[in-house]
Amino acid sequence: MKLIAIALACVALSLVVVACTETAPATNSAAPVAADSPTKPANEFAATRASYQKNCEGCHSETGEGGNVKVENKQIKVPSLKSDHAMKRTDEQLTKMITNGEEQMPAFKDKLKPEEITDMVKFVRKNFQGK
Repeated sequence: MKLIAIALACVALSLVVVACTETAPATNSAAPVAADSPTKPANEFAATRASYQKNCEGCHSETGEGGNVKVENKQIKVPSLKSDHAMKRTDEQLTKMITNGEEQMPAFKDKLKPEEITDMVKFVRKNFQGK
């Protein structure tokens, strides 16, 4: 009987030793990120959206539709950012238009940094033109 008790004790001790020395896989509380794809923050355009609201929304509207707007006691027709005319412009043309102004649109080269203007073009493309 003593032999069986000793054998069971040895088996139990062996199991404890094996269980305690086994390494568990490392856990990471952060979400896994694919190595190939750069991650974008959930609010990728937060700063640009705020800039659009401050500088553009008064004329182009919240939806980018534009329309008739009164600016400096003048009634002007602001083009839609969703129109074919706007969509056919290249990124470079839109960048130049925002930077230097065009017709009744003011220039923003003194209000926005070049990278902010580039982000604004991306914002318009994605949010109003579905590109």
